[in-house]
Amino acid sequence: MKIGLNSWTLGGWRLSLPGGYEEALRVAAALGYQGLELVYDDAAHSPEKIDKQARKRIKEAASSNGLELPSVATAVFWRYSLASPQDAERRRALEYVRSGLEISADLDADTLLVVPAVANPEVGYRETYSRAQDSLKQAAKWAENLGVNIGVENVWNRFLYDPLIFRRFVEEIGSERVGVYFDVGNVLELSPFEHWLEILGDKILVIHAKDYDMTARGPAGFRYVGQGSVDWTKFIASLRSINYRGFLNVETPPDFTKPPYSIRIPEDGVDAARASLEGLKKYLA
Repeated sequence: MKIGLNSWTLGGWRLSLPGGYEEALRVAAALGYQGLELVYDDAAHSPEKIDKQARKRIKEAASSNGLELPSVATAVFWRYSLASPQDAERRRALEYVRSGLEISADLDADTLLVVPAVANPEVGYRETYSRAQDSLKQAAKWAENLGVNIGVENVWNRFLYDPLIFRRFVEEIGSERVGVYFDVGNVLELSPFEHWLEILGDKILVIHAKDYDMTARGPAGFRYVGQGSVDWTKFIASLRSINYRGFLNVETPPDFTKPPYSIRIPEDGVDAARASLEGLKKYLA
């Protein structure tokens, strides 16, 4: 297994990267990471601003620093839901999927992280399920043409909170290019990670590594790797037992320990990246 660095860990949830992705890659390499997970948004790091030339520079910077670009992530699907009953919003979400797949292809990244839906109490579960699948079936065709995977992530979206249903949802899309982006920190509140690995193991494409403190509960419970309730020794052993050999991307922004107004970038981002890397290395040794 390899250890990657998610860009939010350096730039916080606001994705403040004053030195750009070239500097993020330099920092990741200096810390001892093996890859960087690029993040795009609908603002300063929108697909339009990460244009072809920018993508070329990022690839060159990754190569010169001896790093891989294993995956691409984004939070835009919280704002633009792939299961929205509003046609305009759903089309906008699909545009961001397509842009993310194109970025991934240009960077030679294997997987794009996608949040499948955001549950809305005014929209039925069956309708949410159906619309999310319809969107992803369309996106799967683009993924197949571009040679990129779509990793459906388990998140706190009040949707697909059972590993059996999660697997069924992914399988029904009917594409070998659609799998699972597994986040161990996100699942701990819901059920044992062992159950998710048992059911989803062969569908897992990439993993987010972050910790979660079961005594804190809720969003305030997220922690750097090794500082929460995840049994990392057992988790790593479980991954080996299912022959997972991909990336563990550290997603532990400084927001886990500080309020947004007090975060100093790059100092706190570097500290967050270093702390989680040191924690994870202990268990991979």
